[in-house]
Amino acid sequence: MAIHLLENQYRGINAHLHSYLQQKKEWEMFHADHVHDLRQAIQQALPLSRGYRVIMEQSLQIKQYNVDTDTVQRQWTKPDVMIYQTSPQESIFGGTGVQTATPTATMPITETVQEPEYFASIMIYQASDHSLYGTPITRIELLSPANKPGGSHHDQYLTKRDETVFSGIKLVELDYLHKQRPSVKAVADYTRREKDSYPYTILVNNPLPELSKGRTDVYGFRVDDPIPAIKVPLAEKDSVVVDFNAIYQHTFAENNIFGMLIVDYEKLPEGFETYDEEDQRRIKARMQAVIEAQPQP
Repeated sequence: MAIHLLENQYRGINAHLHSYLQQKKEWEMFHADHVHDLRQAIQQALPLSRGYRVIMEQSLQIKQYNVDTDTVQRQWTKPDVMIYQTSPQESIFGGTGVQTATPTATMPITETVQEPEYFASIMIYQASDHSLYGTPITRIELLSPANKPGGSHHDQYLTKRDETVFSGIKLVELDYLHKQRPSVKAVADYTRREKDSYPYTILVNNPLPELSKGRTDVYGFRVDDPIPAIKVPLAEKDSVVVDFNAIYQHTFAENNIFGMLIVDYEKLPEGFETYDEEDQRRIKARMQAVIEAQPQP
């Protein structure tokens, strides 16, 4: 008998759901809902007094308009979520009291980008009152299968990614797709069972104070691990703690198709063999715990 439950029974990413979405090529069903929830949760965590705003981008490009010259200075491919600051203040704020995670790896940010031929002509922009939204500060991306190696937009994503980092914008990448290689070659590859690799990762790329001194913090986590809460960098010394696990659990529960139709804890997830032995063990243990918790007839 099938076991369908509205709330996510995994402590973090639901392996059953994500296996199904990748196998059936229906990732957008989750992507749209989760990006919406990310925007709302992050907006609530940012104090309006600091001038931060969160915008969910819809089109393919950002055009940076200079009112003094009446020209478009540069074009940017748009992210899922962008944090803007409209009017910098002096105070520094942190987060919500949630205990933040420690990176599983840290590397120079120069190892995660491809150096372009135009590197020497990188422009530095200063905050200006001439922009409607303000100055782009932090970009947040929920990766789709198309963004990753073998995907239809992988090359475009890498170009977009490099443009963001080289421009000094912080970049947070949420990779909840275990079946494809990491977009960044410097990150250990779970599909090849490389040492210190994880099925899920969050990358926090901070190119400041300058690219040569920037860093990429890698937060790797396994099946049935809670998604880590992370201190997301903002302007200067500002940061905000984002509880990515709470946001994920909300997305799962709010779309009852996930728990009540797709996920069946009586059956192994599709593509079970794509997980390593440790994660296979964790999946089976979670399924057994759910089965044992069901009321006896």
